[in-house]
Amino acid sequence: MKTIKRLSRRDLELVNGAAISRCDGCPTHLIFGPGSSSDPSCEAYWTLSENCRMCVIVSTDCFVAITAD
Repeated sequence: MKTIKRLSRRDLELVNGAAISRCDGCPTHLIFGPGSSSDPSCEAYWTLSENCRMCVIVSTDCFVAITAD
């Protein structure tokens, strides 16, 4: 017979989404890449931490390969 482990109130809060968001402190309201003059550039996107880069909206133009002549 299997027993069920009781969860503490804190563990239950974490399961229900009360944990701190991994995107806290990231500029999730901005769209990075070419566009309007108020949008941050691709260069600004690449200066973000790796964690924040996963939380923001970015143009595919920021991932274009650069070729050497």
